[in-house]
Amino acid sequence: MVRLSVKKVLLIVVCLVIIGTSFALLMQQPESQRPVRVVMGPFFAHYILCYPLEHEFVKPTIGVEIEKTLNFNEHLMAGGGDMGEMSTAAFAIAYDKGIPLKAVRIFVSHHGLESGEGVARVFARNESDIHMPEDLVGKKVGVPGLKTTTTTIFLGMLKREYGIEEEELELIAKAPPMLPTLLDKGDIDAALMLGDVSVKTYYSNKYKDVWNVDEAFKQEYGEYPPASLLVVNAEFLEKHKDRAEDAIDTLVQSKSYGEAHIEEICEWYAKKFGGDAEYYKKAYYNHYAIFLTPITDENREAVMTIFEFTKDRGIITEVPDPANAFVSI
Repeated sequence: MVRLSVKKVLLIVVCLVIIGTSFALLMQQPESQRPVRVVMGPFFAHYILCYPLEHEFVKPTIGVEIEKTLNFNEHLMAGGGDMGEMSTAAFAIAYDKGIPLKAVRIFVSHHGLESGEGVARVFARNESDIHMPEDLVGKKVGVPGLKTTTTTIFLGMLKREYGIEEEELELIAKAPPMLPTLLDKGDIDAALMLGDVSVKTYYSNKYKDVWNVDEAFKQEYGEYPPASLLVVNAEFLEKHKDRAEDAIDTLVQSKSYGEAHIEEICEWYAKKFGGDAEYYKKAYYNHYAIFLTPITDENREAVMTIFEFTKDRGIITEVPDPANAFVSI
């Protein structure tokens, strides 16, 4: 039987402690040092925010990894990011399902950097007998999805302003780029458009502008519609509030740089994806922009109104509780 001296036993114990501590630190390192994963949409406005960061024009104090995807709502609901953009109606749905997300900022607003000419608009063919919202009753109306924030606001405002129920329209849900084609072919009588599709249609003068939904919302609630929110995974926020704050500061810094160099980014975007640089600048200045503004008493009513519209349509069973849904960081 081998006998070890006291010194050798102590030496072995010390070595085991050192190895165990080193292993524990190694296991903790990836979580504390990996980049914060930020999910968002892949549209022009998002490049104003992320282009400076991705091209290292700003020097963040924390690693931030941006993922742009059309399925940003679903990705965040599935736990695919630490934080990111989620449409306002989708956040209400996530809350209703018990998905642990907290809203911390307004992300995209249907108001340009300099003026508010609206994004969500209803268009009809010029020869159409549709001239105002009341004329939509009994018509085939194309919408960009049945549960989107824009469609929910449209139907909510239609009911509150004109007493028109959702069932009084024949809704045709299609991807936004398809709506002008369907309108041209006569497959739909009118179309609710949003984003770049709406802005391009507005400036084309090809169709009749029937209703500026965003302006109607602003007149009623004092704010242009907060189309999407910046949300944070609740578990990540609880464990790494300081990193969440640093990531938001980084996004704000990158956005500020992007807006100060918007002409350069518009030129780059037009060369890479097509289109006209001056148009993109006009869209961001006059129709929609990323704001990243805190949720305050002044703008909270607009967010809560969209939640209420979502509940009125039967999409959710309860309106999110502000005390539990919103976090100030």
